[in-house]
Parts: sequence; C-alpha cells; structure tokens
Amino acid sequence: MRRRFEACWLWPTLLGGTLRLAHLAFAAARDPLFLHPVVDSWYHADVAHRILEKGWLLAGDGAYYKGPLYSYLLAVLFALFGDRVGVVAARLLSVALGTVSVSLVAVLGRRLGGRRAAWAAGLTAAVYGTAIHFDTTMLLVPIVTVGLLAAADLLFDSAGSPRPERSLALAGLVLGLVSVTRANGLLAVAAASIWAAAAARRGRWAGLRPGRAAALVAVPAALVVLPVASRNTFVERDPVLISWNGGINLFMGNDPAFDQTSGNWHADLAWMRLFRAPRELGLTRGADHQRFFLEQTLRRAWSDPAGGLLLLGKKAAILLGSYEIPNNRRFSEAKARSPILAVTMGRWGRFALPFGIVGPLLAAGIVLAGRSPRRPRAPILVLALAWAATPVLFFNTARYRLPAVLLALPVAAVGLVRLPAERRTIAWWRWCAAAVAAAGMVGIGLATFPERPTLPPSDELNLAVVADREGRKEEALRWRRRAAEREPDNPMARIRLADTLRALGRCEEALPEYRAVLRIPGIAADWSNAAQRSIAVCLRDLGRYDEAAEAFARFIAAHPDRPTTGGRPDFHLAGVPPLLACKARIARGEVLLAAGRRAEAVAEFARVTRDCAAADRLASTARARLRGIAVTGAPPR
Repeated sequence: MRRRFEACWLWPTLLGGTLRLAHLAFAAARDPLFLHPVVDSWYHADVAHRILEKGWLLAGDGAYYKGPLYSYLLAVLFALFGDRVGVVAARLLSVALGTVSVSLVAVLGRRLGGRRAAWAAGLTAAVYGTAIHFDTTMLLVPIVTVGLLAAADLLFDSAGSPRPERSLALAGLVLGLVSVTRANGLLAVAAASIWAAAAARRGRWAGLRPGRAAALVAVPAALVVLPVASRNTFVERDPVLISWNGGINLFMGNDPAFDQTSGNWHADLAWMRLFRAPRELGLTRGADHQRFFLEQTLRRAWSDPAGGLLLLGKKAAILLGSYEIPNNRRFSEAKARSPILAVTMGRWGRFALPFGIVGPLLAAGIVLAGRSPRRPRAPILVLALAWAATPVLFFNTARYRLPAVLLALPVAAVGLVRLPAERRTIAWWRWCAAAVAAAGMVGIGLATFPERPTLPPSDELNLAVVADREGRKEEALRWRRRAAEREPDNPMARIRLADTLRALGRCEEALPEYRAVLRIPGIAADWSNAAQRSIAVCLRDLGRYDEAAEAFARFIAAHPDRPTTGGRPDFHLAGVPPLLACKARIARGEVLLAAGRRAEAVAEFARVTRDCAAADRLASTARARLRGIAVTGAPPR
C-alpha cells in the first residue's frame, strides 16, 4: 500500500527518532561500556568476529547456538568500519530500526482506526521508555520488533485485498527473517499461517483455498530458514533447524528455582552445570543437547503437572505486570545516565513506567476496540499473542515482552479513541469488561512487583569482565572490589571478587570473601555451594591438604548436582549421574593423596567409577588414577 506523508504518523516518527538519538548521545557521553559489548551483546559480537576469521559459513564452529542473523549483520558492520566504529554503527542501526518501528505502529493505528488512533499509538511507541532503551543497544530486539510490525502490516494488507498472494508471501518472508534472528519467530510463522488458513476457510478471499493460503506464508519463511538449516545439517553435521539454545532455556524457564524477576544465579553451578551435562554424557551435537533438555522438561512436567501449570500461570501474570525485568544490564544505572529514561521509565514504589500506565490502557483499549469486518485486527493480535507466548513458555524479560506490547498498541489505540465519539453506543458490558481488565492489570502489577529485586551484574562487574578480556587483571580486581564494597550482600559481587583474587594467586585474601558469602542471609544453594567449592580449591592451592579434603567433603555432602534452597529443588536433572560430585571426588582424591591418605583417595576414585560410569571422561580419569596408585602408589603425571 502506498504511504502518504501524514502528520499523524510522521510527527510520532520524528519524536521517536529524536528521543532515541538523544538517549544514544547521553549513553555515548556517560556510559563507560558504550564501546564495549557485554553479556548478550558480547556474544553476538564474538560470533561476528569468528565469522570474519573463519569465513561466512563459519565452518567448524558447530550448529548455531543462537539465531545467526544479527551476528552476520554485526560482521558486515565490523568488516566495513572496524570494531569501535562498528559498535557505534550497530547502535545507530538499532536507532534507525526502532524509529521505523514507531512509524509502523502509527501507520497500523491509522489503518485500523484513523488519524486519532495513529496519534495515540505512534506517540505511545515514541515515548515508551523500554523501547527507547533497547533501540540504542547492540541487541537483536529492534530487528525482531520491526520485522513483526512489518509482517503485521502485510497481513493487514492481505486481509483487505481480493488478491492477497503477494502480501501473504512477503509476510512469510519477513517472519522467516525474524525466525533466523530468534528461533521462536517460528511461533509467529505458525500463527500467521493458521490465521491465513482460517481466513480463507471463512471465504475472505474468493478462490483461495485454506491450504494454499497457509502455504503462502509458510513456504517463503521456510525458504529463508533453509540456508541456516542446511549449513547446520550438511556443513556441521548437526541437524538443527535454526539454533539449539531453546532446549536449555525451556528447561530453566520452567524450573521452580528460576528467578523470574532477574535470572541472577551462579553461572557455573546453575547455568553451566546444566549446559555441560549433555556433553559429559557424550551428547556432543547441538541437536542432541536440545533434545536432552526437551526430554528433561517433559519428564518434569509429567511428574508434577499441577506445579508446571502453576508456574506457567505465574509467568503469565509477570508478563502482565508493570515490572520491567532486566537481564543484561541494570535499568537503574541506565536511567541515572540518561534524563530521557529517567522520565520515561520512572518508578514510585510498586508503580513504574512505562507499563504501569500502558498495561492497563492496553487492556481497556483492546476490550473497547471490539470487532470490525472492514478493518480486521485479528492478524495483528495473532502475531502479538504468538510473541507473548514466548515469555510464558520460556521466561520473562523486558526485551522479550516488548515486541508484543508494540504490536498491541494500534489495536488498543482504536478502542481508546472511540470513547469520545461512541461512548453512548458502546455496550454497558463492554464498559464493565474494560474496567475489569484495566483494574486487573493494575492489581497484577502491584502483586508481581518484587520488593527487593535481584538485579543483573552491576556496571562495575561488567567493567571488570572487559578488563579481564583485555588482560588488565589488576584493573578487573579494582572494579570487583568496588562492586563488593558497594553491595556487600550481593553474592555475585563477593564471589567474583574472590575468584579474581584466587586467579591472581592471592588465596589468603580470597578465603574471607568466600566465607562471607556463606553468611549472607537466605542465600541460594548454588551460591553457597560455589563458595564452599572455591574454599576447597584455595586450601588445596595453599598446600593445606587436610583442610581442603574436608572442604571438598562438605561440598559433596551438599549434593551440588541436586541442590535445594529452603525446600525448593533447584534445577534438578532426572536420570543423570552426580557429575559435579564426581568431579569434586576426583579433586578430593588428589588432595588426600597429597596428604598421604591413600586408602581414602582410592575410595573416592572407586566411587567415581561407580557413580559416573555413564560419564566416560570422568570415569576414565578415575580409573587412570586408580591404575597409577596401583603401579606407583601415586597418580600418573
């Protein structure tokens, strides 16, 4: 459809672009990490660098762990501009895509409900603080959002056209690009295909059969996915459709121990313990890794269906709550640097912008929008619901929810702008439903807002990571010491400081830090276990072998493979040998040998061969130690 330049969508677009550029300028001036990607941004940048080093097929790197499109875009930018300028170019690309998203929200509002709806939807998207924040980052959110909005616009075109083939095919193509950016875009492909088939079945398009209508969406999407699947299957010999991170994310996101408000857990004894388990069992391919965690998720759901449904309901409530969940960097630190975010993401107790206001308005507006055969809203809401299913099925964060919110804005705007002109014709029951929906959103927001949210790593900890990557160990230590002094009860800060001291060979200084972690009230089991294990390692490095053996024994007695916090099971794997305990037994056996306690060491190694027989590498290591003791009385060098 040809666009005309209208103020109702042009001015919101200009405002949205201006606010995003202004926030980017504040970040460039005040953010010490502006040129240094961290967490997920670093992952995408690292893959981009590997693409440039190994070639565009990334041969030998295995199947894609995450959707690859954004990493390839970064590789292009790094190839053209170099690393530092490439980072700035990536952020500017995000701003451009975010501005286009504002324009699309306004255009959809114009097409659904006229100029007033365009103004309402476009201005809301322009000043939506969460969108402003993510539209200046090196993350794939802006690509996903603009792709979903463009697909919604194309599906809207198809709904009002007697010959929808071109619009449906283009929508499928765009959704294919979304899918190779984030694999859960396949949910949107499926939803759009089902909607197209249902619309054809209702006779929306004369002569177009349901199967063909669905294929017009699905086939172009499949053609986009095909090169990625082919590269994984034939180049890397790993039959992964797009990426293989979905399995472990599904498992963790549906575990009772998962912290839905932050995702702050010990990386090694929670995330990496799970991530490494399939490989320890000989499952080296990404497809096998993903299947392993899908099976684990299904087994747990089957064993406790009521608990699984309760957790899904909790995640759905959090999705509708007003708390914007960070998971890479802290919103509070971003707001401190940018007056744009300070205004658009304000917080007063349990009430927070932007979703604290937008959420209830969305609920009321969608109820009041009603139905209109002339201007079908279904394709837009179908994509919004498909994307909103992802945080419920996996886990919530602000950036995962954002595309669904922006998709819903045009529909909600239609309902809200109807009020002045049609308030007397709107049925009383719809008024009641809108009030209940808005009040429900407010109530959910108050109920799910955490009083003391556990936040992601602070800027000091992220700066320490950057210093480590660049070989500046003493600077990394200073940043981590500052983080621990600022938040003495934050186990992440304490343990990372202690780990740095241990890496520098300063275990006498590290030990008090690890022991301080054990005294933090209400600490989760993975943090206390990590501290206990590190105490044992430090005592071993100091040559205090008897003390180290006892510390390893305490770690093993805590059942680190099946930790429990306050009666809550934390990330338990069913039918898997105690891999961490076996590793600790091998380490304990070695310090027992060093302490001259040969019989106890033999017992530990023999226990590993029994308990972890399914983990060939660990069992082989233990058998080698036993052979060495039998031949020489000491482990082989």
